[in-house]
Amino acid sequence: MTPHPGNHILPHYDLALNNIQTRVNCVCESLLDHMAVLEHVISDADMNGANGIIADDELLDEETRQILSLCSAVLIQFHPLGSDLRLVLSLSRCTDKLRECAEEVADIARHAKASIKRQESLAPDIVLPLLNMAVSEFRDAVESLKTQDMETAREVRLRDKKLDKAHRKALGGLVTPEAEEQQSLNVNLLFIIRSIERIGDIAKTIAAAVVFLKEATDIRHGRDK
Repeated sequence: MTPHPGNHILPHYDLALNNIQTRVNCVCESLLDHMAVLEHVISDADMNGANGIIADDELLDEETRQILSLCSAVLIQFHPLGSDLRLVLSLSRCTDKLRECAEEVADIARHAKASIKRQESLAPDIVLPLLNMAVSEFRDAVESLKTQDMETAREVRLRDKKLDKAHRKALGGLVTPEAEEQQSLNVNLLFIIRSIERIGDIAKTIAAAVVFLKEATDIRHGRDK
């Protein structure tokens, strides 16, 4: 999100908002970096990449918790109204979703690591297209948050339907009566695909927060117009 323009009477209020926005941006960039590493983990069975993502999970969790505390402090100290209130609420909502996203990314790394140890296939021909769709959604969602671009946000929400369809198709190809009878069915792969679908859901929720910020309309549980 672009730095706050600094139009408030209290300079430390602007500093508080800018601090939150900057830290949210940093978390978004860290998650995008981790998602790029995931591509190598899946395509190259990269154990070191998986370990790096897992090691960073606690740090990202702690950072998002601190950002949520800062949002609460701004609400208590400054009592923002109107668009300022929506800004703080949107940042808080998105930060909570970023924490969930970090958990899903780390879970993908953990399940991939388990598969690599067992020398099980990570089916990159199935997983990578799904991962690329989810990462593209997430990247555009956080970009719309940075720029407050409502058009991009609405477009992200529409694209998530394609990811859901691809997710169902991938699971349908893996979970068949024949596959269930085989002891070689890679359960970790099912969890990886589920987490990828969740990343798309998180991107969609972040996009909805942008619409809320700009229009004061909550579209999370309804149809976009």
